[in-house]
Amino acid sequence: MNKLKTTTYIYILGLLVAFNMLSCGSDDDATTSVEEPVVKINHGVAVVSGAGDVKTTFLQGLTNLNTTSIDNKNSTEVGQFSSVYSDGKAMFTAGFGSPATMKKFVFDKEGKAVLEQEIIIPGSNSFSSVEILNETTGYATVGGGISKVIQFDPSTMRITGEIDIKDAGDGIFYSDMIIKDTNLFVALNDFGGSGTAKVAVVDLKTNTLSKIITDDRTATLFNTLTSEIMTVDAQGDIYIQASGLFSDKPSGVLRIKNGQTDFDTTYFFDLGAAFGKTCFGLYHFGEGATFTIVSENDDNFFGTDGANPVFRYQKIDLAGTKKVGDLETSLPNTFAASRTSFMKKTSDDEVLFPISGTEEDALYSYKISSGSVTKKMVSTSGYITGIITLKQ
Repeated sequence: MNKLKTTTYIYILGLLVAFNMLSCGSDDDATTSVEEPVVKINHGVAVVSGAGDVKTTFLQGLTNLNTTSIDNKNSTEVGQFSSVYSDGKAMFTAGFGSPATMKKFVFDKEGKAVLEQEIIIPGSNSFSSVEILNETTGYATVGGGISKVIQFDPSTMRITGEIDIKDAGDGIFYSDMIIKDTNLFVALNDFGGSGTAKVAVVDLKTNTLSKIITDDRTATLFNTLTSEIMTVDAQGDIYIQASGLFSDKPSGVLRIKNGQTDFDTTYFFDLGAAFGKTCFGLYHFGEGATFTIVSENDDNFFGTDGANPVFRYQKIDLAGTKKVGDLETSLPNTFAASRTSFMKKTSDDEVLFPISGTEEDALYSYKISSGSVTKKMVSTSGYITGIITLKQ
């Protein structure tokens, strides 16, 4: 009996030891399978550095915009000057330099931008504008060499259509664009050749050109990858800014009334008369918050000397067609046409804009409610060409 009890005890003890060993093994497995914490990325920033024709864009994800300084240490490099766009989930880069290339990046669990897919347009030198309507529909213009308007699917980065607007003429750079109702309005830049402002009106129901509209009160619908010259107000009216460069026409703003597809002949904002100088870009964020950028010396409009930035942000009154004044007199001049110029609304009361000068590259904040301007962050690695906000 004692021997039986002893044998039974040893058997049960062996089972307990085995069970404990299995339990420990299970705990070890559970420990090693725990995933690393995910970095929550809410914004993406593009910073460009380099000189001459050799420029590189560095993409970086940020959890918030409250940092006082950024560099390119945790960035992903894109071998072109690029501006950035978003569908709310990913970051898209539109690059300057042949061949025209648009890349789509997503952020990994460490917050680093990772290339997912790209669109390349052989024979074209650059993307000039991207308009993402939703997660499956976007439009883009390319120019330099082959000029065309493409429709693409941002989710798959596949070209889904091409819009023929060759009737606009030869030697025209397809510039900024804006979607309104069922129409796509494409600004056509002939660098002052015709002495008129031209816009292509595209019917998005059929992806065909409806007509070309013109206005001879101003000319040269010129913008860069980072800048904008088209905006829509609360009434649904479209406003288009023309620089007048390379022509005898003044800088000006034209209007297309809500529901119409022609220029409004009763409206013209003569920016040349208001400022006595060339204006570049148009940004509208509601009543009392409309801006353009003014060149103080057209001889250095494109920053050819690299030492004397000539642009200043100015407030304007669209409805009253009048100049309001300097955004902030303490701001330094900036290289706008040759480096970067944009204005991005990031909250109900904040608009961010870049300064790229000889002393600093920085991002500034404008408060809509108070009109106050403060420095938001400094870039130690180049000038900032864009910011995107992701939906969470």
